[in-house]
Amino acid sequence: MRRMLIVTVALISFIGLTGQSYHKKAEPADTIFKLNGTVLPVNVTTVTPTYVSFTIPGKQDEFTMERKEVYKIIYKNGRLEILNDAAFVVMDDSNWEAVWLTEDKKEVSELYKLGEIDAKSPASARSPAAAKKGAIIKLKKKAVNMKGTIVLVTHKQTTGGYGEYPGYYIKGIAYGPEPPEEEASTSPDNESSLNKKGGM
Repeated sequence: MRRMLIVTVALISFIGLTGQSYHKKAEPADTIFKLNGTVLPVNVTTVTPTYVSFTIPGKQDEFTMERKEVYKIIYKNGRLEILNDAAFVVMDDSNWEAVWLTEDKKEVSELYKLGEIDAKSPASARSPAAAKKGAIIKLKKKAVNMKGTIVLVTHKQTTGGYGEYPGYYIKGIAYGPEPPEEEASTSPDNESSLNKKGGM
């Protein structure tokens, strides 16, 4: 009887600890979106006019980055704080990894429409994940060639079924902080030829 009581107490303690551990893992975090496209799930501790401090979930060390590097923060309670205008995205023309993909038209409302682009996954893709990644990389590279910083995704499609190689197709509109070169050189008097910001 005593042994059974000990086992029961131990089991209850184990379930309690497991529940606490699971609860900690499931706890939402704040999300920092940097201007270079990096997304960081963290716990924001301080936001000042010059820097942002945060901790990584599960760790005590505090880190700091310059405020000018951060585009926006979405807090765990759903509150949105925009720290810098997305139109001033810092990007090296050769760095396709800095291009963002979005399906939210608000993200491109202050940018110039550069043109429609699309991409298909490479034939060498052997898994759905590889096919998707390959197509997205090709799309981002096309955006960089147009000096784009964000792509508004308008269509996505997975192809290939049982016994077929997986495929992925993605289409969107590239946007950037500057108008297309041919339109940038157009006289401002000719409004019909100018590309409006955020134009669809």
